[in-house]
Amino acid sequence: MLAIVISTIEYYHLLPESGTIVVAVSGGADSLCLLHILHRLCGTEKRYPHVGLHVAHLNHQLRGAESERDATHVRQIAHAWGLPVTIGTVDVAQFARSEHLSLEEAARIARYRFLREVAQGQPIAVAHHADDQVETLLLHLLRGGGLASMVGMQPRRGDIIRPLLAVYRSDILAYGQQHSIVPVEDSSNADTHFLRNRVRHELLPVLESMNPAIRATLLRNAEVVSMDMQYIETQVDAIEADVLLTRQDSSFTLSVPALLALPHSLQRHLLRRITAHLCSGQSPLEPRHYTLIEQILQHDNHGEQQMLHLPAQLCLLRTLNTVCISRMEEEYVPIFSASPEDNVLPIPGCVALNGTRWLATAEEIAVEMTQQVLSALAREDWAEVWRLLPSNRHTVYIDGATIEAVVTIRTRHPGDRIQPLGMAHEKKVQDILVDNHIARAERGSMPLFFSAGHCIWLAGLCIADSVRLTRTTQRIVRLSITPSAII
Repeated sequence: MLAIVISTIEYYHLLPESGTIVVAVSGGADSLCLLHILHRLCGTEKRYPHVGLHVAHLNHQLRGAESERDATHVRQIAHAWGLPVTIGTVDVAQFARSEHLSLEEAARIARYRFLREVAQGQPIAVAHHADDQVETLLLHLLRGGGLASMVGMQPRRGDIIRPLLAVYRSDILAYGQQHSIVPVEDSSNADTHFLRNRVRHELLPVLESMNPAIRATLLRNAEVVSMDMQYIETQVDAIEADVLLTRQDSSFTLSVPALLALPHSLQRHLLRRITAHLCSGQSPLEPRHYTLIEQILQHDNHGEQQMLHLPAQLCLLRTLNTVCISRMEEEYVPIFSASPEDNVLPIPGCVALNGTRWLATAEEIAVEMTQQVLSALAREDWAEVWRLLPSNRHTVYIDGATIEAVVTIRTRHPGDRIQPLGMAHEKKVQDILVDNHIARAERGSMPLFFSAGHCIWLAGLCIADSVRLTRTTQRIVRLSITPSAII
């Protein structure tokens, strides 16, 4: 078995030449086997001498004393083997309720968030094995995930590595006995309220009664489909740069004309890739969601914003010739606190604003519209300007030449100031909020847009005089914020 794992590691280049691997350890037989094998292979005077290990365990708080027991067991093993360990805790049941998820999905999302917080960009080793792969393929078949879902899990996907994927669980259990590894048993693994357990304990035995080699058959079929998907992924790679305008951790902005110019299949595969990235590696989109997206993309919106809420707190926002897909996570409280950072908004672009319920977008006005507006500006026909560029509390138009290629957005800091439109001097943002009778509870979440260190828009209230449209304006940028509901 050790030879199989080494072969998998080296064939798929799972380990870096040097660095740290975060090993996800639940305390069960699979994850302890993974940790034991990697501990034999990684470290000074071992096969991979420049690779270190860091154990990570998340207490889901779903099984009371059992959950606490598992965390203690993992901590003790890590200490006994001389390995650093991080134990996290999250109320998965509460998380599932707040985000309208099943317990299984909520636990998966919380687990990978925690692991990535620990890893900080380093690879994460998880203990999925060949039997897990079989169950995953059946689950995907039941849910109708399309061609991509029939590939199943990969030995490497992004920052996740699976060294045990070619090993069956029977081999793992035999390895544990051989090396006197004592796992803890998770009683929820026998609970058939969970769909995966029903597949494991009810569906697979029925299929094996019809085809004793069903596991090998499913794995072989996945390998065949994988070759087709590799070709499709290369095609998506080739067109991605032409369609993608901006990419951030929580949002992607795409060119609508470039996207619609693609074959229908590639459109959907690109959307699948983007939404999978935003949702910890698994896209929540189903055929009906793609249909809704396509209706918005193909409809001439005449410059009006159109929003579509999607599963897993995804939000799609269409504005003129761009579409932004983002993930709103305001209900999620990180396991480890992090220093808040400014949101960076390219032009064009879209970003979900940290700690608020807002999406922010920036887009240059189309050439045809700009020419009409510039003509009205030259005549100082402001009625015509505002007819062509209807603004409101959440949408403003500014002179693009007065700002940088990106703007930064954050919530209010003490001492922030802005020179409101028509005023000769700056004014404290705090005073503007008070003068406009903004409720104290709302003041901390109102977005402020900055360029070159100066506040150019106190969203919902006023723009800076320095960015106003004038007779000399040649380039017009629309800034907007859109509330995003959690569904």
